[in-house]
Amino acid sequence: MKYFATISLLVLLLLACGGCADTEQFRVNGTIEGKPTLNLRIAYYADGAYRTAVTAAREGEFEFYGSAKSPAMVEILDYDYRPLARLYAVNGETYEIKMDRTDHYAVEIRGNRTNEDWSRFLRENAKTLREGGRKANEAVAQHIAANPGSVTSTLLLLTAYDSSADPMEADSLLSLIDLQARPSALTDGYMESLQRLVAVAADTEVMPIPYFFRRGEFPVMKPSDKPYTLLSFTTRNTRGTAHVNTLRSLSKRTPKDRLRVMDLSLDNDTIEWRSTTRPDSATWTQGWVAGNISAIGVDRLAIPSLPFYVICDSTGHQIYRGADTGRVTAVADSLLKL
Repeated sequence: MKYFATISLLVLLLLACGGCADTEQFRVNGTIEGKPTLNLRIAYYADGAYRTAVTAAREGEFEFYGSAKSPAMVEILDYDYRPLARLYAVNGETYEIKMDRTDHYAVEIRGNRTNEDWSRFLRENAKTLREGGRKANEAVAQHIAANPGSVTSTLLLLTAYDSSADPMEADSLLSLIDLQARPSALTDGYMESLQRLVAVAADTEVMPIPYFFRRGEFPVMKPSDKPYTLLSFTTRNTRGTAHVNTLRSLSKRTPKDRLRVMDLSLDNDTIEWRSTTRPDSATWTQGWVAGNISAIGVDRLAIPSLPFYVICDSTGHQIYRGADTGRVTAVADSLLKL
Protein backbone atom coordinates (compact mmCIF):
# COMPACT_ATOMS: atom_id res chain seq x y z
CA MET A 1 0.00 0.00 0.00
CA LYS A 2 2.87 2.35 0.83
CA TYR A 3 4.32 1.66 -2.63
CA PHE A 4 1.09 2.60 -4.41
CA ALA A 5 0.64 5.63 -2.13
CA THR A 6 4.16 6.81 -3.02
CA ILE A 7 3.53 6.36 -6.74
CA SER A 8 0.22 8.23 -6.49
CA LEU A 9 1.90 11.05 -4.63
CA LEU A 10 4.63 11.31 -7.29
CA VAL A 11 2.02 11.42 -10.05
CA LEU A 12 0.15 14.19 -8.26
CA LEU A 13 3.37 16.15 -7.80
CA LEU A 14 4.26 15.77 -11.47
CA LEU A 15 0.81 16.94 -12.48
CA ALA A 16 1.10 19.88 -10.12
CA CYS A 17 4.52 20.81 -11.51
CA GLY A 18 3.15 20.53 -15.03
CA GLY A 19 0.34 22.89 -14.04
CA CYS A 20 2.90 25.34 -12.66
CA ALA A 21 4.87 25.21 -15.91
CA ASP A 22 1.71 25.98 -17.90
CA THR A 23 1.06 29.10 -15.85
CA GLU A 24 4.58 30.38 -16.49
CA GLN A 25 4.27 30.57 -20.26
CA PHE A 26 1.82 30.97 -23.13
CA ARG A 27 1.58 28.82 -26.22
CA VAL A 28 0.76 29.76 -29.81
CA ASN A 29 -0.26 27.28 -32.53
CA GLY A 30 -0.47 28.76 -35.99
CA THR A 31 -1.25 28.06 -39.63
CA ILE A 32 -0.38 30.17 -42.67
CA GLU A 33 -2.50 30.37 -45.80
CA GLY A 34 -0.84 28.62 -48.73
CA LYS A 35 1.18 26.30 -46.48
CA PRO A 36 4.58 27.97 -46.98
CA THR A 37 7.78 26.83 -45.29
CA LEU A 38 9.68 29.78 -43.83
CA ASN A 39 11.33 31.16 -40.73
CA LEU A 40 9.36 33.52 -38.49
CA ARG A 41 10.51 36.11 -35.99
CA ILE A 42 8.66 36.59 -32.70
CA ALA A 43 9.01 39.86 -30.76
CA TYR A 44 7.33 41.31 -27.69
CA TYR A 45 8.03 43.42 -24.63
CA ALA A 46 7.24 41.74 -21.32
CA ASP A 47 8.28 41.97 -17.68
CA GLY A 48 10.73 44.79 -18.29
CA ALA A 49 12.57 43.17 -21.21
CA TYR A 50 12.31 43.06 -24.99
CA ARG A 51 12.11 39.41 -26.01
CA THR A 52 12.78 37.92 -29.45
CA ALA A 53 12.80 34.41 -30.86
CA VAL A 54 12.90 32.59 -34.18
CA THR A 55 10.67 29.67 -35.11
CA ALA A 56 10.03 27.73 -38.31
CA ALA A 57 6.78 27.23 -40.16
CA ARG A 58 6.75 23.93 -42.01
CA GLU A 59 4.10 23.58 -44.69
CA GLY A 60 2.25 26.44 -43.08
CA GLU A 61 2.23 25.15 -39.51
CA PHE A 62 4.19 26.55 -36.58
CA GLU A 63 4.27 26.64 -32.81
CA PHE A 64 6.07 28.71 -30.21
CA TYR A 65 6.04 29.44 -26.49
CA GLY A 66 6.61 32.69 -24.64
CA SER A 67 6.40 34.13 -21.16
CA ALA A 68 4.58 37.28 -20.04
CA LYS A 69 3.45 37.66 -16.43
CA SER A 70 1.67 40.87 -17.43
CA PRO A 71 -0.31 41.17 -20.69
CA ALA A 72 1.92 41.57 -23.74
CA MET A 73 1.37 42.37 -27.40
CA VAL A 74 3.24 39.73 -29.43
CA GLU A 75 4.29 40.43 -33.01
CA ILE A 76 4.83 37.70 -35.59
CA LEU A 77 7.04 38.78 -38.50
CA ASP A 78 8.64 37.08 -41.46
CA TYR A 79 12.42 36.78 -41.50
CA ASP A 80 12.75 40.14 -43.30
CA TYR A 81 10.88 41.81 -40.43
CA ARG A 82 7.63 42.31 -42.35
CA PRO A 83 4.73 42.14 -39.85
CA LEU A 84 2.30 39.28 -40.36
CA ALA A 85 0.11 39.38 -37.26
CA ARG A 86 -0.20 40.51 -33.65
CA LEU A 87 -1.83 38.85 -30.66
CA TYR A 88 -2.54 39.63 -27.02
CA ALA A 89 -0.85 37.11 -24.74
CA VAL A 90 -0.52 36.30 -21.06
CA ASN A 91 0.89 33.28 -19.25
CA GLY A 92 -1.32 30.23 -18.84
CA GLU A 93 -3.19 30.56 -22.15
CA THR A 94 -3.02 28.83 -25.52
CA TYR A 95 -3.84 30.63 -28.77
CA GLU A 96 -4.78 29.39 -32.22
CA ILE A 97 -3.97 31.75 -35.06
CA LYS A 98 -4.64 31.62 -38.80
CA MET A 99 -2.66 34.09 -40.95
CA ASP A 100 -2.23 35.18 -44.55
CA ARG A 101 1.24 36.42 -45.59
CA THR A 102 -0.29 38.67 -48.26
CA ASP A 103 -2.85 40.33 -45.98
CA HIS A 104 -2.18 40.86 -42.28
CA TYR A 105 -5.78 41.98 -41.80
CA ALA A 106 -7.04 38.52 -42.80
CA VAL A 107 -6.18 37.04 -39.42
CA GLU A 108 -8.24 34.91 -37.06
CA ILE A 109 -7.16 34.33 -33.45
CA ARG A 110 -8.77 32.18 -30.79
CA GLY A 111 -7.81 31.68 -27.17
CA ASN A 112 -9.47 34.57 -25.38
CA ARG A 113 -12.20 37.13 -26.02
CA THR A 114 -9.77 39.99 -26.60
CA ASN A 115 -7.95 38.26 -29.46
CA GLU A 116 -11.19 37.11 -31.03
CA ASP A 117 -12.67 40.63 -30.96
CA TRP A 118 -9.41 42.20 -32.17
CA SER A 119 -8.97 39.90 -35.16
CA ARG A 120 -12.68 40.17 -36.05
CA PHE A 121 -12.42 43.98 -36.17
CA LEU A 122 -9.39 43.76 -38.48
CA ARG A 123 -11.18 41.42 -40.88
CA GLU A 124 -14.43 43.40 -40.93
CA ASN A 125 -12.70 46.77 -41.38
CA ALA A 126 -9.82 45.66 -43.60
CA LYS A 127 -10.69 47.91 -46.56
CA THR A 128 -10.93 51.05 -44.41
CA LEU A 129 -7.77 50.24 -42.46
CA ARG A 130 -5.78 49.67 -45.67
CA GLU A 131 -6.78 53.13 -46.91
CA GLY A 132 -5.60 54.65 -43.63
CA GLY A 133 -6.04 58.35 -42.91
CA ARG A 134 -9.12 59.92 -41.41
CA LYS A 135 -11.54 57.09 -42.22
CA ALA A 136 -9.36 54.49 -40.51
CA ASN A 137 -9.04 56.71 -37.46
CA GLU A 138 -12.79 57.25 -37.37
CA ALA A 139 -13.46 53.50 -37.47
CA VAL A 140 -11.14 52.94 -34.51
CA ALA A 141 -12.57 55.93 -32.61
CA GLN A 142 -16.13 54.62 -33.06
CA HIS A 143 -15.12 51.21 -31.71
CA ILE A 144 -13.46 52.78 -28.68
CA ALA A 145 -16.48 54.96 -27.92
CA ALA A 146 -18.78 51.92 -28.09
CA ASN A 147 -16.42 49.60 -26.15
CA PRO A 148 -14.60 51.59 -23.45
CA GLY A 149 -14.32 48.53 -21.21
CA SER A 150 -12.60 46.34 -23.79
CA VAL A 151 -8.84 45.74 -24.00
CA THR A 152 -9.41 45.45 -27.75
CA SER A 153 -10.02 49.22 -27.77
CA THR A 154 -6.56 49.78 -26.30
CA LEU A 155 -4.91 47.44 -28.80
CA LEU A 156 -6.61 49.15 -31.74
CA LEU A 157 -5.56 52.59 -30.50
CA LEU A 158 -1.96 51.39 -30.23
CA THR A 159 -1.80 49.63 -33.60
CA ALA A 160 -4.49 50.90 -35.99
CA TYR A 161 -4.92 54.57 -35.05
CA ASP A 162 -2.56 57.19 -36.52
CA SER A 163 -1.86 59.22 -33.38
CA SER A 164 0.47 61.58 -35.23
CA ALA A 165 -2.47 62.86 -37.30
CA ASP A 166 -4.19 64.22 -34.21
CA PRO A 167 -2.36 63.58 -30.91
CA MET A 168 -4.93 65.57 -28.93
CA GLU A 169 -7.72 63.32 -30.21
CA ALA A 170 -5.64 60.21 -29.51
CA ASP A 171 -5.11 61.42 -25.94
CA SER A 172 -8.86 61.93 -25.56
CA LEU A 173 -9.58 58.44 -26.89
CA LEU A 174 -7.11 56.89 -24.47
CA SER A 175 -8.84 58.63 -21.56
CA LEU A 176 -12.20 57.20 -22.73
CA ILE A 177 -10.96 53.65 -22.18
CA ASP A 178 -11.63 52.25 -18.72
CA LEU A 179 -8.54 52.01 -16.54
CA GLN A 180 -8.75 48.22 -16.21
CA ALA A 181 -8.98 47.90 -20.02
CA ARG A 182 -5.68 49.71 -20.64
CA PRO A 183 -3.02 47.83 -18.66
CA SER A 184 0.13 49.82 -18.02
CA ALA A 185 2.23 47.01 -19.50
CA LEU A 186 0.74 47.96 -22.87
CA THR A 187 0.29 51.70 -22.59
CA ASP A 188 3.24 53.12 -20.64
CA GLY A 189 5.48 53.67 -23.66
CA TYR A 190 2.60 54.87 -25.83
CA MET A 191 1.48 57.41 -23.23
CA GLU A 192 4.99 58.82 -22.98
CA SER A 193 5.24 59.25 -26.76
CA LEU A 194 1.73 60.67 -26.96
CA GLN A 195 2.34 63.24 -24.25
CA ARG A 196 5.47 64.31 -26.11
CA LEU A 197 3.44 64.82 -29.27
CA VAL A 198 0.75 66.74 -27.40
CA ALA A 199 3.34 68.96 -25.72
CA VAL A 200 5.07 69.67 -29.02
CA ALA A 201 1.77 70.48 -30.70
CA ALA A 202 0.88 72.94 -27.97
CA ASP A 203 4.17 74.67 -27.21
CA THR A 204 6.93 74.42 -29.82
CA GLU A 205 7.28 77.27 -32.27
CA VAL A 206 8.41 76.64 -35.82
CA MET A 207 11.88 78.12 -36.29
CA PRO A 208 13.68 79.03 -39.55
CA ILE A 209 14.67 76.00 -41.65
CA PRO A 210 17.56 76.17 -44.16
CA TYR A 211 17.00 74.15 -47.33
CA PHE A 212 18.52 73.50 -50.75
CA PHE A 213 16.64 74.93 -53.73
CA ARG A 214 16.73 73.50 -57.29
CA ARG A 215 18.80 76.33 -58.77
CA GLY A 216 21.66 75.69 -56.36
CA GLU A 217 20.51 78.30 -53.86
CA PHE A 218 20.40 77.86 -50.08
CA PRO A 219 17.46 79.96 -48.83
CA VAL A 220 15.94 79.83 -45.34
CA MET A 221 12.26 79.27 -44.66
CA LYS A 222 11.13 81.86 -42.10
CA PRO A 223 7.56 81.75 -40.75
CA SER A 224 7.54 85.52 -40.50
CA ASP A 225 7.74 85.86 -44.30
CA LYS A 226 4.06 84.90 -44.83
CA PRO A 227 0.82 85.00 -42.81
CA TYR A 228 0.65 81.19 -42.99
CA THR A 229 3.04 78.43 -44.06
CA LEU A 230 2.31 74.80 -44.86
CA LEU A 231 5.37 72.62 -44.28
CA SER A 232 5.29 69.18 -45.89
CA PHE A 233 7.91 66.54 -45.04
CA THR A 234 8.41 63.37 -47.08
CA THR A 235 11.00 60.96 -48.42
CA ARG A 236 11.08 59.03 -51.66
CA ASN A 237 9.45 56.00 -50.03
CA THR A 238 6.71 57.97 -48.25
CA ARG A 239 5.70 60.32 -51.04
CA GLY A 240 2.43 59.23 -52.63
CA THR A 241 -0.11 60.49 -55.16
CA ALA A 242 -2.43 61.84 -52.45
CA HIS A 243 0.40 63.93 -51.06
CA VAL A 244 1.32 65.51 -54.41
CA ASN A 245 -2.33 66.10 -55.36
CA THR A 246 -2.97 67.86 -52.04
CA LEU A 247 -0.06 70.25 -52.52
CA ARG A 248 -0.96 70.89 -56.16
CA SER A 249 -4.58 71.67 -55.28
CA LEU A 250 -3.67 74.04 -52.45
CA SER A 251 -1.01 75.76 -54.53
CA LYS A 252 -3.43 76.41 -57.40
CA ARG A 253 -6.29 77.88 -55.42
CA THR A 254 -4.64 79.71 -52.51
CA PRO A 255 -3.08 83.19 -52.76
CA LYS A 256 0.69 82.85 -52.42
CA ASP A 257 0.85 86.04 -50.39
CA ARG A 258 -1.42 84.40 -47.79
CA LEU A 259 -0.33 80.75 -47.67
CA ARG A 260 3.11 79.51 -48.64
CA VAL A 261 3.37 75.81 -49.55
CA MET A 262 6.79 74.35 -48.64
CA ASP A 263 7.43 70.81 -49.92
CA LEU A 264 10.58 69.71 -48.07
CA SER A 265 12.33 66.43 -48.77
CA LEU A 266 14.15 64.49 -46.05
CA ASP A 267 15.79 62.11 -48.54
CA ASN A 268 19.38 61.00 -48.03
CA ASP A 269 20.75 63.09 -50.90
CA THR A 270 19.74 65.59 -53.58
CA ILE A 271 19.98 63.00 -56.37
CA GLU A 272 17.24 60.93 -54.77
CA TRP A 273 15.18 64.06 -54.13
CA ARG A 274 15.51 65.36 -57.71
CA SER A 275 14.57 62.05 -59.33
CA THR A 276 11.54 61.67 -57.03
CA THR A 277 10.10 65.16 -57.54
CA ARG A 278 10.94 65.66 -61.23
CA PRO A 279 7.55 64.31 -62.48
CA ASP A 280 5.59 66.72 -60.24
CA SER A 281 5.85 69.83 -62.47
CA ALA A 282 5.45 71.71 -59.22
CA THR A 283 4.37 75.33 -59.04
CA TRP A 284 4.94 75.30 -55.28
CA THR A 285 8.29 75.52 -53.50
CA GLN A 286 10.22 72.26 -53.35
CA GLY A 287 13.44 71.89 -51.41
CA TRP A 288 15.79 69.39 -49.81
CA VAL A 289 16.83 69.48 -46.16
CA ALA A 290 20.15 68.01 -45.11
CA GLY A 291 20.07 65.90 -41.96
CA ASN A 292 16.65 64.25 -42.21
CA ILE A 293 14.51 64.71 -39.05
CA SER A 294 17.59 65.93 -37.15
CA ALA A 295 18.09 68.89 -39.49
CA ILE A 296 18.23 72.44 -38.13
CA GLY A 297 14.70 73.62 -37.40
CA VAL A 298 13.17 70.24 -38.27
CA ASP A 299 14.52 68.61 -35.12
CA ARG A 300 12.30 70.81 -32.93
CA LEU A 301 9.14 69.50 -34.58
CA ALA A 302 9.48 65.92 -33.23
CA ILE A 303 8.17 64.40 -36.47
CA PRO A 304 6.76 60.98 -35.55
CA SER A 305 6.15 59.56 -39.04
CA LEU A 306 6.26 60.46 -42.74
CA PRO A 307 4.62 62.02 -44.64
CA PHE A 308 3.95 64.76 -42.10
CA TYR A 309 2.46 68.25 -42.28
CA VAL A 310 2.72 71.37 -40.15
CA ILE A 311 0.74 74.57 -40.67
CA CYS A 312 1.99 77.59 -38.76
CA ASP A 313 1.29 81.33 -38.64
CA SER A 314 3.80 84.17 -39.02
CA THR A 315 4.87 83.86 -35.37
CA GLY A 316 5.73 80.18 -35.81
CA HIS A 317 2.74 79.00 -33.76
CA GLN A 318 1.63 75.55 -34.93
CA ILE A 319 -2.01 75.56 -35.98
CA TYR A 320 -2.04 71.99 -37.30
CA ARG A 321 0.37 69.05 -37.26
CA GLY A 322 -0.40 65.57 -38.51
CA ALA A 323 -0.46 63.17 -41.44
CA ASP A 324 -4.04 63.51 -42.69
CA THR A 325 -4.21 65.24 -46.10
CA GLY A 326 -7.92 65.85 -45.66
CA ARG A 327 -7.34 67.71 -42.41
CA VAL A 328 -4.49 69.70 -43.94
CA THR A 329 -6.78 70.91 -46.72
CA ALA A 330 -9.64 71.72 -44.34
CA VAL A 331 -7.41 73.71 -41.95
CA ALA A 332 -5.77 75.63 -44.79
CA ASP A 333 -9.14 76.51 -46.31
CA SER A 334 -10.50 77.70 -42.96
CA LEU A 335 -7.49 79.97 -42.41
CA LEU A 336 -7.87 81.59 -45.79
CA LYS A 337 -11.46 82.55 -44.93
CA LEU A 338 -10.34 84.60 -41.93
